[in-house]
Amino acid sequence: MLNNHQKLYLSHALTSWTDRSFEFASYLLISRLYTSSLLQSSVYGLTTTLAALVLSNQIGNWINILSRLNTFRVTLVMQKISIVVSTVLFHYLLLPSQHNHSDNSDNSNGDSSLQKSTTSALLYAVIIVLGCTLKLSFIGNSIAIEKDWAYIISEGHLEVLLPTMRRIDLVCKTVSPILVGFLLAIPSPLVASVVICAWTTVSAVVEYILVSQIHRDVPALHIRAAAPNTPSTPTPPTLGEESNQEVDEAVPVSFREYIHHKTFLITLSIGMLYINVLSFGGTMTSYLVMIGYTNSTLLGIMKAVSGVMGVAGTYAMPLLAKRIGNVRTGLWSIWQLVLSLSLVLIAIAEKPPNNNKDATPTTVTSVLLFGGMAASRLGLWMFDLSESLILQDYTSSSHITSITGWQFSMCNLFDLLQFVLTIVWSDPGLFVIPAGISVGVIVGAAVVYTGFVWKDRGHLLHHIKLK
Repeated sequence: MLNNHQKLYLSHALTSWTDRSFEFASYLLISRLYTSSLLQSSVYGLTTTLAALVLSNQIGNWINILSRLNTFRVTLVMQKISIVVSTVLFHYLLLPSQHNHSDNSDNSNGDSSLQKSTTSALLYAVIIVLGCTLKLSFIGNSIAIEKDWAYIISEGHLEVLLPTMRRIDLVCKTVSPILVGFLLAIPSPLVASVVICAWTTVSAVVEYILVSQIHRDVPALHIRAAAPNTPSTPTPPTLGEESNQEVDEAVPVSFREYIHHKTFLITLSIGMLYINVLSFGGTMTSYLVMIGYTNSTLLGIMKAVSGVMGVAGTYAMPLLAKRIGNVRTGLWSIWQLVLSLSLVLIAIAEKPPNNNKDATPTTVTSVLLFGGMAASRLGLWMFDLSESLILQDYTSSSHITSITGWQFSMCNLFDLLQFVLTIVWSDPGLFVIPAGISVGVIVGAAVVYTGFVWKDRGHLLHHIKLK
C-alpha cells in the first residue's frame, strides 16, 4: 500500500507527465503547421501567458475559497479536456487533405480553398483558447498541491517533499519529450492522437482516485483556513514573520503589500528569468526546427539531456545548501545560469541561420548551443528550488498562497515579454536579437538577487562583508 506522500508523488508525476508531454508536442505540431515564421508559435505562447498573467492572482485567492477537493476536481477536468480537444483539432489541421486541397488552381476551387483557410484559422484560435485553459488549470493545480496540500500533508516540513516533487517534475520533462519525439515520428498521425487522448483519459482517472484517497486519509485537508474570529490550531511562526502570529488564516495580500514584502526581490529575480528565449521552450523548439534540427526524436533527446541536468540540480542544491545555506546557494546558481546562457548566445551569434532546413549546423555551434542550454538547467533548477525554500521560510502560511499567486503573475508578465520579443523579431534570421536581450535581462535578474543577498545578509561572500 502506498502512503500519502507516495500517493501525492504519483499523482504529481501523472499531472506533470501529461502536461509536459503536451507542452512539447504542441509546439512541434505548431511548427509543422507553420514552417517559415516564429509568429504563430509566439502568438500561442503570448496569449496563453497573458491569460495566466491576468488571472494567476485571482486563482490563488480562489483556491482559498473552494474546498481543497473541489479545487482539485475543477483543475483536473479542465486540464484533461483541454488536452484531448486540442489533440483532436491538431490532428484535423494536419491531415494531408488540409494542405493538398489548395493545390487545385481552378476558380471553382478558389472559394473552397479560402473557406478551408478560414476554418483552419478559426480552429487554431480554438486551440489557443484551450491552451489558455490548460495553463490556468495547471497553475491552479500547482498552487493548490505544491503550496497547500504538500504543506498540510508534511505538517510544514517541506525539506524532503518539495525537492522530491521538483525532481519528479524534472524527470517528466526529461523523459516525456523523448517518447513524444518517437510518437510524432510515427508516419500515421492517427496513432499519435489516439495515444495522447487515451493516456490523458487514463491518467485523469488514476489522479482522481489517488487525490481522493489522500483527502480522505488526512483530516486536516477537510478544514479550510479559519474564518476571522474562528479559533484554529496554533502553528509555529515562520522565519521573517512576527512571533505573536498564532492563527493560520488565509489572508489575501495586496500588490502594495507584496512589493514591500521581504521576498519581493527574490520573486522579482526569478520572474525575470522567464524573459528567456534560450530555454528549451516552445519558441526555441520552433527555431531549432527552422535552422535545420528537424528530427523530432533528436530534439526530444536533447531536451531530455537538459532535463537530466535539471534533475541533477535538484540533488546538488540540497547538498550545497547544507554547506552554505539556501540564500548563498541561490547566489552561486543564478550566476552559473548567466555563464551557461552566454555560451548559447555565442553559438547563435556565431552562425546566423539562413532559413535553409537542409543546411547542417556545425559541430561547434551544436555543442555550444545544446551544451549551454543543458548546463543552464543545472543553475536554473538549483535557483528555483532555493527560491521556493526561501519563500517558504520567509512567508507565513497564511500569506503563502496569495504571495505565490503574485509570483505567478510576475513570472507570467516576464514570460509574456519573451513572446513579444519573438513576435517583433519573428524572422529566424533575427533570433540573435531576442537572444541577446534575454541574456541581458538574466544578468539583471542575477544583480537583483545579489541585491537581496546583500540586504538580507549584509555581505555577499561568507568572509567578506561589504561596507
